[in-house]
Amino acid sequence: MKQEIIADLSRITEEEQAILDGKTEVEKERYSSGQKFVMDAGKLLERGKLIDIRPHTRFIRFPAHSHNYVEMIYMCQGSTVHTINGDRIELKTGELLILNQNAVQEIEPAGRDDIAVNFLILPEFFDQTLAMLGSEQSMLRDFVVGCLQTADSPLSYLHFKVSDVLPVQNLLENLVWTIFHEIQNKRLMNQITMGLLFLQLLNYTDRIEAGHT
Repeated sequence: MKQEIIADLSRITEEEQAILDGKTEVEKERYSSGQKFVMDAGKLLERGKLIDIRPHTRFIRFPAHSHNYVEMIYMCQGSTVHTINGDRIELKTGELLILNQNAVQEIEPAGRDDIAVNFLILPEFFDQTLAMLGSEQSMLRDFVVGCLQTADSPLSYLHFKVSDVLPVQNLLENLVWTIFHEIQNKRLMNQITMGLLFLQLLNYTDRIEAGHT
C-alpha cells in the first residue's frame, strides 16, 4: 500500500490519544447504542452510506462484541490478533478478514505500527457483488448470500491469506482510496470494485480459512 495512505491511516486519533493519556477501556458509547456491545451502523455510518472505512483503534483491547453490519478488516501493515467465536486468528500484513453479523469478536491491543482499516458495509451493498459472482456455488458466494440472510448463515468469518496476490492488493488499495476521496459515481465504483475483488478471491479458495457458527 502506498505510503501516503499508510501515513493517513497512522495518524493518532482523538480516541487513541485519550487511550495513550490513560483511558483503559473502550468507550462503548462511541460504537454502540444498547446495553449489549453491538457495533451500530447507525453510529458509525453516515446516513445514506452503504460502505465506509475507519482505521482500527490501536493501543487497547476490544472486548467481545458483534456488529449489525458486515465488517471487512484489511491489515495494511503489522498484525492484529482476533478471537472470533472462540477461534484465535492472527491477521498479518496484506491479509483480509470478513465477519458476518453473527460473529462475536474480541481484539487484542494493536501497536503503533499495526495499521488496519475496517470496512463497515451494509448488506445491501453486496447486491452488485452477488450479481457479478453469478450463480455458481462457492464458499465466497455462500458467504455473501449469508450476509443478506443473516439468520440462515452457516459461516461467521472468512480469513483470506492473500498478501502476495497483487490484483487483490491493488483492488483493496483502490477501495480505500476511493472511499477516502469525493469523486463522481463513487457508490457504483465501490460496488464494482468490491465485485472484482470477490471475483479475484474466487481464484484463491485454497487461501481461505472459514469459521462456522
